[in-house]
Amino acid sequence: MFYLPQRSFIALVLLGPIACVLPLKSSRAHRPFEFLQVYRVSPSNGVDHEVDLQSVLDQDRCESRLLGPRHFSETVGCLDRPASTPDAYLNWYQIADPGPAPQRRVTVIDLVRGGANSELKIGQAEFLLCPAQRIVSGPPHPIPAGLDHYVAFKVIQPVEMQIGVDVQSAGGTQRRILTRPIYCCVSTRQWHHSQFIDSTHPRDCFVVYQLDAQGIDVKLSTIDQFGLNRLQATESNWLCVLGSLVTPDPSDSVDSASPSDPTVPPDLSR
Repeated sequence: MFYLPQRSFIALVLLGPIACVLPLKSSRAHRPFEFLQVYRVSPSNGVDHEVDLQSVLDQDRCESRLLGPRHFSETVGCLDRPASTPDAYLNWYQIADPGPAPQRRVTVIDLVRGGANSELKIGQAEFLLCPAQRIVSGPPHPIPAGLDHYVAFKVIQPVEMQIGVDVQSAGGTQRRILTRPIYCCVSTRQWHHSQFIDSTHPRDCFVVYQLDAQGIDVKLSTIDQFGLNRLQATESNWLCVLGSLVTPDPSDSVDSASPSDPTVPPDLSR
């Protein structure tokens, strides 16, 4: 098996205008990746591997079996906001047999809903989002600073919506229909063999929205902590949108070993 140094790979997706902004400490606020378009993929080299995870919502680490990648995401522009730079990428691995999970409520302000309907009920952890690098020509770009690993929790009984958005990618601009939130992705710590990767921005999160599905036929190559993989993308179906986790307080489960101040939310303003 081929393993990469701790932060040499990356990825993700986001969306929307904001109606409410949290108070910020300007000296510590940062501008993370805002929108990531998510594609359904089939890998040439399927991964079946175990890691230990502890999301910012959990008190303890747990062993997780990963399969995939099942999805791939990349930065795009949306809601009249250009794509964040540098490019960021995430490979989505299914968490197999996660076991029973409590239903929890989180308060999240994101770029689509703002402060409206900010409470989400979440259940099972279904995916681990791993930073990746996309290989096009020449050496791949480094993984951008501030891109963590994330655990995607399924949203239960989401509020339905119908919002038309323009998604700008390298292939041009497309008008898409955004509907209900389906996942809330929160930062996580990871233990992979002897390597520990901390959560650097515990308040950063992504709310993943269902899009009107569009079939595609794209082949791409990525490299992440599990090595090199060739992916066949067949559908564009979700959009990741930047959010800030308001409650529960991530500092309740992530201790002061994290290099960033967990009380500081991401900068959602422009």
